[in-house]
Amino acid sequence: MLKREYCGNRPTKLRLRVLDIFVDFIVFIFRKHKNKAFILPERILLFNFGHLGDMLMMGYMVDAFKKKYPNVEIHIVAGSWCKNLIVNNPLYDSVFFINHYRTNRSNLSLFAKIKLYVIDIKDFLTTHKSLHYTHSFDFRYSGYNANMLLPFLNADQKIGFGTRGMGSLLDIEYYMLPTPFHAVDQQIQSLRSLGIEQTSKDIIPILSMELDENKNFNISGEYFILFPEAGTKNRMFSNNFWIFLIGYLLNRKSEAKVMICGVTEYSTKLRMELEKKHPEKIIDAVGKVSIPQMIPILQKAAGALTLDSFPAHISSTLTSTLCLFKEGTGLEYFPINAKPTYIIHDHKYSKSITSFREQMKIQYIPSLDELSLPKVATLAMNELFNLK
Repeated sequence: MLKREYCGNRPTKLRLRVLDIFVDFIVFIFRKHKNKAFILPERILLFNFGHLGDMLMMGYMVDAFKKKYPNVEIHIVAGSWCKNLIVNNPLYDSVFFINHYRTNRSNLSLFAKIKLYVIDIKDFLTTHKSLHYTHSFDFRYSGYNANMLLPFLNADQKIGFGTRGMGSLLDIEYYMLPTPFHAVDQQIQSLRSLGIEQTSKDIIPILSMELDENKNFNISGEYFILFPEAGTKNRMFSNNFWIFLIGYLLNRKSEAKVMICGVTEYSTKLRMELEKKHPEKIIDAVGKVSIPQMIPILQKAAGALTLDSFPAHISSTLTSTLCLFKEGTGLEYFPINAKPTYIIHDHKYSKSITSFREQMKIQYIPSLDELSLPKVATLAMNELFNLK
């Protein structure tokens, strides 16, 4: 069996190792040749069962790929929660949805998620078994991938990671980089065999999706945007923390307004509390803005306040952004910024990272508790937003 480093906790690694003993043996018996030679990409199939932030960063790599191979046809398979990023996106010629039950964050029951996943796979195999691809790529190295589908694909060269099992089904298998690393550097390995040399420090964050400029909220003057939600509650802060921070901002930017964005009841309650304290200063965008609508709004904003979530990634490409990364993964998912960005984080394994990209400042504090963080955050806002 190949020696691999798996992603996951100890029980997961043990399960994957046992699985691969069986898979490696079957591949050794029935598959004698792996195609490792260079093949000119003509039509490729991409898999990414991740969430919006994963898909956004993958788009930067796909953009670099299409610049090198402008005539390539790209088909993508992803979760339907990513549709706003990939449907009507000029990077992709075809889109198909597989909602992996382990990355599906909807309110469906586990049984319903598994049922949907099985139906999606059946439909995918029915529609794709007759299609020929020069390459298949899977960018997932730490989450659930599509390696188990590879035997059913007509692809000349299958490239990806075995860090979540079944790596022997790949023609070219990549492994984990030494830590700490950035997700882009880990994922872009899969494009190295085709001459893509960019790294997380120099890749350009291009947003290629179709925009919708019809939602402008009739905003006049300077405004900031607050994204108070993250994918998990442990990465979020209390209403009192945001009330203090927004109060500090508006006291120093007396003519400015603050737009509140989110999708849950948490943001609605926060918006209502802020409106009581700052009448006519708060813009309600909770549940009212799609990603294509948000981009033009961010482009015109004076700045954004975000957590360790998708808004941090998209905001930092468009406006000055403060990122509060509590209990996150550190450098691995720092945003690929194009605008001034200030990151405050508590990831101890990334505490030695003091520089990453241009126009980015990184500050480590051992704990992002709500007693010590306000002072650090306000100093960062002073610098980033030019507060007086």
